[in-house]
Amino acid sequence: MDIEQVLKFYSEDLKEVEANLKENLKSHAPMIAQVGNHLLLSGGKRLRPLLVILSSRFCRYEGEEDIYLASIVEFIHTASLLHDDVIDSAEIRRGQPVANSIWGNEASILVGDYLYSKALKLAVGLKNQRIMDTLSEATTTMSEGQIIELLKINDPDITEEEYLKMVEAKTAVLISACCRVGAIISSVEKKVEEALANFGLNLGMAFQLADDILDYRADELKLGKTLGKDLDEGKITLPLIRLLKRGKTEEVAGVKEIIRTNGFKPKDLEFILMLMNKYDSLGDCLYRAKEYLRKAKESMGIFEDTPLKDALFAVADYVINREN
Repeated sequence: MDIEQVLKFYSEDLKEVEANLKENLKSHAPMIAQVGNHLLLSGGKRLRPLLVILSSRFCRYEGEEDIYLASIVEFIHTASLLHDDVIDSAEIRRGQPVANSIWGNEASILVGDYLYSKALKLAVGLKNQRIMDTLSEATTTMSEGQIIELLKINDPDITEEEYLKMVEAKTAVLISACCRVGAIISSVEKKVEEALANFGLNLGMAFQLADDILDYRADELKLGKTLGKDLDEGKITLPLIRLLKRGKTEEVAGVKEIIRTNGFKPKDLEFILMLMNKYDSLGDCLYRAKEYLRKAKESMGIFEDTPLKDALFAVADYVINREN
């Protein structure tokens, strides 16, 4: 089973999620729908909503709250992207201009705030305190991760441990929450919930490390953003951290100088890509991503093989093998 088969099988469920998203974007302030739809409807595999649906079905859930929850987590994810694009002064997201380049930073921030608050308001409607606790903790941790990332901009001395903690906060906790809430609404025993949450956490780590690699070697047309975007924004990701560990003294000094300078010239990116190839820092990063993927699958080892387990693993494999 591969990701395309999974998406095809659950296409009707994902269409329901899309309809739910559009319905809950309706507001007396037209700009909310304009900005929200610009990003929400711009494409993407809907990985997080899909994980909510797969996790709940894995736990034999038969109600309709999984579609509702899938919409909520996509609102949370979209809010974080709107804020990220403002912080990063980004220009392109999913191959099109970012919302703040069209409506301005203020509008993007406010719509992001609206989506966060709307998501939690919708979650309250489920009248399930454990759902609220999970989503509130995830959004709080994500905000902390964004702040930590901001503090580490253009800092070549960030450690691998610091970076991985930031990845967990910014990316992995929400993916973990997607799998956990699918278990919570199914009222399964605690060990099942924890196994799914651990699957999601390690999957989230693998997802971000794969994204780090794509930033330095993907086809720009497929990636939908400028190659070397992280470096241009002063973000020190794992491939660069590994390069700084392996390079010669003079090489490291040159890389650090580029990092400390806001923006970079094409020759700077060429220099760094040459060194990454020389020291195989992208290969190191891929190895680490695969280790997280292995841990994710291991956490599901307590369950027998089923088509739904295969579907979850297909999503996991896609995370590593994707091209955008």
